[in-house]
Amino acid sequence: MPAGAAAVLLVGPAAATADASQVRYERTHAVSIASPVHTRDTEVAFEIRQFGRTVGVDVDNRALATARYCSEGQHCRAVALSFQIVTTGGSDVHVDADNNSKATTVHCAGCQAVAGAYQFVINTPQPVRLGQDALRKLAAVEKAVRSAARTQDPAQLKATVDAKVAEITDILQAAVAAQPAAPAAPSNRSLAERPGVTVHRMLDGWPGND
Repeated sequence: MPAGAAAVLLVGPAAATADASQVRYERTHAVSIASPVHTRDTEVAFEIRQFGRTVGVDVDNRALATARYCSEGQHCRAVALSFQIVTTGGSDVHVDADNNSKATTVHCAGCQAVAGAYQFVINTPQPVRLGQDALRKLAAVEKAVRSAARTQDPAQLKATVDAKVAEITDILQAAVAAQPAAPAAPSNRSLAERPGVTVHRMLDGWPGND
């Protein structure tokens, strides 16, 4: 995805007519590049993919920020934030989740590059469907993150994003808790035994995060 490209909010089932025995894939990437011709660059990706019942998912989430070839007086800054939310379900689903961030500066005096990748995976015996209320709340979180990424310095932004990650987790946990129990079967766990939301985060380049 080129720097500055609009992120896509995906709220529907992935390939709803596809066979549930298929493995599903999702790639969410935020790429930010600051340079002398574009000294401040911010990229936020925020994607939701509800896979439904399947046998496996392969998901990849990456945030890449680079500031390059700027002089000290140009104060170049690159900010990349990538949020990936995935729901799936089945009696024995294999989840391959990769979550990475990388921030680099190249011949760039006094530059800043910060990257944060946040991945949320719900894997339950009965696939969780996020309702309109949950989607509305997540859209509000996305809007707040985009605004903060444009206006806040990295130290402030990290605190804001940390709070929003906790908010996303609460929204998704509530969706899991509200899910009806799966029909009794040897391969299914009860609602109380279900896993909650698995959260992966990877930060690079942030002040105080060394």
